[in-house]
Amino acid sequence: MCTSFVVNKGKTLVGWNLDLLDMEYRVRIDNRGVCIEINDAREGWMPLFGGNDRGDFVGMPTCWPFDERSNPTENAYNVINLDIDLLAQNKTMEEIREIAEHEKTCSIPGLTFMSALSDKDGNVLYIIPGQGSLYYERPEYKVMTNFSLFKMDSEKHPWMGLDRYQTAERILKEASDDIDVKDCFEILKAVSQEVCPTVVSMVYDVSEKTIYWCENRRWEDIRKKDFREKTMKEMIGYCGLDCEQCDAYIATIRNDQKLRENTAKLWSELNQTEILPEMINCEGCRRDGIKTMFCDRLCGIRQCALKKGIETCGECPEMDSCQILSMITANNPEAVKRLKGEE
Repeated sequence: MCTSFVVNKGKTLVGWNLDLLDMEYRVRIDNRGVCIEINDAREGWMPLFGGNDRGDFVGMPTCWPFDERSNPTENAYNVINLDIDLLAQNKTMEEIREIAEHEKTCSIPGLTFMSALSDKDGNVLYIIPGQGSLYYERPEYKVMTNFSLFKMDSEKHPWMGLDRYQTAERILKEASDDIDVKDCFEILKAVSQEVCPTVVSMVYDVSEKTIYWCENRRWEDIRKKDFREKTMKEMIGYCGLDCEQCDAYIATIRNDQKLRENTAKLWSELNQTEILPEMINCEGCRRDGIKTMFCDRLCGIRQCALKKGIETCGECPEMDSCQILSMITANNPEAVKRLKGEE
């Protein structure tokens, strides 16, 4: 059971309650998004819900009652993969809309997952596998709970959430143009669950590029991630390069095997040595976590910075005359600006 809504009044706001029973979850935060991952017995941790710094948001309520038409069929697109592609920015909202409107979509055997998607402009796309899709261009508000919007209340089920749908819709209809994040959390609180407990409540202020969330209905303990913050952050390397733009980092956070293979091939040619795809894994040279062999052991710049105990080369008095650093900065003037705090 879950509740999702989008409202476009004074600003664009998205609300999401993840109601989850007996499943392990975690909230993962990085500079590209805030996602809720579910631990799948076969696939491991999967990023299924949340928002990204592009302004997209992904919710995925379960449809009750189950509809057999959502079972996998040949050449059908699985909504779970489409949702992950939007969240990871592998596809745009328009690309997924094109698929939903012209191709078959499916869920997993015996369970109908639906997609509740929105973008930075407040457009909304609902996908109900086996039944169709609904697209709304910047609607005043839209709500999805756990029943098919094609069938509405024509089929009954104890978990369909018609009461939650009606509650959220009534509040949104009556809301003034200055509805804000606090008001959205009040809506999520009004439709939160205990039997199938609400484990994460999330509001995305798309207009302000900030995601807010709390866990287990602790409404007084709200965290936030502001994507507008562009300070000297942990994803800037010791040398001033932006790790978020590195193909190894992108392949790692997206688990993109094709990009790993292409990057390994390119780096092998450039360095005239064999680099295997499994070596292309990195979470940033200044962050804890896995790194490529070069970043971990061979990069002279990183080893020097670690030895000196400095945050970046921008703190080093020898920066302007450093021959090792110049191999990077000579062709990357933007790296120098970052190190000097000019960008």
